[in-house]
Amino acid sequence: MSSNLGIGVVGTGWVAGAHTDTWKEIEGAEVVHVVSRDRQRAEAFCRDRGLQATASDDYAALLADDRVDVVAICTPHPMHPDETVQAAAARKHIVIEKPVALEASELQRMLEAVETAGVKTSVCFELRWIGLFQNVRSLVREGALGELFYGESSYFHGCGPWYPQYPWNRTKEMGRDAFLTAGCHALDGLIFLMEQPVVEVQAMANTSKANPLDYEYEPNITANLRFANGAMGKVAVSVECRQPYLFPLLLQGTEGSVWNDKVSRTAWPGLGRERWATIPAALPDSGDVADHPYKSQFESFKTCIEQDKRPHNDLSSCGHVHDVMFAIQEAVRTKKTIEVATTPGVVPRWDDA
Repeated sequence: MSSNLGIGVVGTGWVAGAHTDTWKEIEGAEVVHVVSRDRQRAEAFCRDRGLQATASDDYAALLADDRVDVVAICTPHPMHPDETVQAAAARKHIVIEKPVALEASELQRMLEAVETAGVKTSVCFELRWIGLFQNVRSLVREGALGELFYGESSYFHGCGPWYPQYPWNRTKEMGRDAFLTAGCHALDGLIFLMEQPVVEVQAMANTSKANPLDYEYEPNITANLRFANGAMGKVAVSVECRQPYLFPLLLQGTEGSVWNDKVSRTAWPGLGRERWATIPAALPDSGDVADHPYKSQFESFKTCIEQDKRPHNDLSSCGHVHDVMFAIQEAVRTKKTIEVATTPGVVPRWDDA
């Protein structure tokens, strides 16, 4: 690896722009190669962002570029598995946008390739690094809430023609379902804070009768969860809603509760049972990728590469979130309680590496 961490960006859309702009802010990292299916678009992308990077339409050329240490996969969902497998074979570390895969078999193929190659991965559940989640996680780990017995989170963010990815995102082939394309952030956040794997789910889904956004899959889903320690959870998503972005969070424990950026604790009797204290922290209050904490995620990944540590958001760990989403799909289809199957190679973890 060179003195600078060389970044190869795959894709030139909205998310690729956020990745690129973030890597430019990180000392000791440099975007050196950008690939698009349209070379002129890659050239314009580099020019608009002031990059002295190779622009091409050849993914194989990016993977053969000795300057590239990390491949950032920012393409539409169905492309992620093949691109990950190829990057692993080229011995590149990989940043993978969510969802990493639309099928359990594809997830397993990716896991096997990454394990064989011995490369590191970082899945873009970047909200793990937002201020609210970091501070709430500290409260949970300090035992400030006692034993958690219930958690709830939701992702309400309408995605229509006003977003560039909408034309492909609304299709079942490309978007697949509301959790995979968007609600996975809420599910991952809840699992991350509860620090327990999910063992079974119940779920239902619908589409408004008029379906004004013309979704090919049901854009609204709610799911009940059972965690391994017996705790319960609920998570919901709507990409059809007409409202400002909303990401509510509720955790309840034997010694206190958290509601968004508010906390109530039995250990603070002066607060009173009817009042909340405020947690000072940035909130997940925007669906704009430019407002997401990619910088903290990428800095953490760079440190893990340099110190040979396993990121807590690697493919193996975040594969559990995908396994839960696959179980939710089955629960919607069958209207039954579904046990969460574990894809071989998935090992959930929550330590701070």
